[in-house]
Amino acid sequence: MQNDEEPWDDDTEIDPEVWLQALLAMTGDKDRREELVRKISEKTGQTPEHVELIISTTITYLANKSRSN
Repeated sequence: MQNDEEPWDDDTEIDPEVWLQALLAMTGDKDRREELVRKISEKTGQTPEHVELIISTTITYLANKSRSN
């Protein structure tokens, strides 16, 4: 783990609105999105298409979650 981060456990909660805004900011610019997808693809071994699908699905999920709060 980097820095002094606490480990992720079942009690860890995220704020969907904050994560949604962060993902939208990272993916709003075409060049920045391509770089993000490339880096995630390289680090995870997933195809860029699969990474795109994961990002899109996550954005949709977070948008729905933040609306329900």
